[in-house]
Amino acid sequence: MPETKPLETIVERMATADVRYVTTIGTDGYPRTHAMLNLRNREQYPDQVKLYAELNRDLMVYIATTTSSAKKMELDSNPRICVYFCHPSEFFGVSLVGDAELIEDMAAKEAPWVDWWSRYDPTGLPDDPDFTVFRLFPKEARGWNQGEKFAIELPA
Repeated sequence: MPETKPLETIVERMATADVRYVTTIGTDGYPRTHAMLNLRNREQYPDQVKLYAELNRDLMVYIATTTSSAKKMELDSNPRICVYFCHPSEFFGVSLVGDAELIEDMAAKEAPWVDWWSRYDPTGLPDDPDFTVFRLFPKEARGWNQGEKFAIELPA
């Protein structure tokens, strides 16, 4: 990356991307890509800024879904995942890969909850049995920034 601080550039782009794409491995062995809300987007989710502030170095992301979703079944079967953030008009994209971890601790599960999600969950609460959260601490960040490729190994 041309910048002297590539992690800061990645974090900034993650915080401004409108959507993110999450790719899981289907139970049939083929990749499945899902467009998802970007919980790191500062403008769309200002209440989440503090949640991610301490985790920027790790590039951690949450993946929230319903327990009955295909994503949940796919991640239960194979936790390997890719989360992709991009800004096509700025020639930037970053792919984060690693193993998704199912969050079972209620405090950690409540952390990414957004109140308006209650319209999707029957109880309207983060403890709804149909609300599932995964977390990804990526092993690597790979992508492109204004025409230059980059790859960063991240601490385990």
